[in-house]
Amino acid sequence: MKKVLIIVLIMTMLLVSCSSKTLNDPKKVAKEFVEASFRGDVEALSSLIRKSDLDKLKESESKLMMVKEMNLKADVAVDSVKENGKEAVANVSVKLNVEGLDTPQEQTMKISLVVEDGKWVVDTTKSK
Repeated sequence: MKKVLIIVLIMTMLLVSCSSKTLNDPKKVAKEFVEASFRGDVEALSSLIRKSDLDKLKESESKLMMVKEMNLKADVAVDSVKENGKEAVANVSVKLNVEGLDTPQEQTMKISLVVEDGKWVVDTTKSK
């Protein structure tokens, strides 16, 4: 019984350390933010942005629901990330496949991130 308990504790610690490492990587947070935006995934977005930006997210929920219904396919690549202490800027390229269009629409974005409560989150007020 003790062995089982020890194994469960070790597995739990590994899962927690892996998930917190993901949240502490601005590149992964920027990529997930952009992907969640094109999926219209309000729940995912709420965990990826600053707490002070949550009101703006609630205001945008109807637009995000329209995006979700469009069923967009986005290929997202983070081209570079510049970290400066507790701030970072990620340059992101997106190839967006829109139903009815033959060629993907391409765009670039600058995603601003900050460390809040020990994890990287997107600052939507500075992102373009």
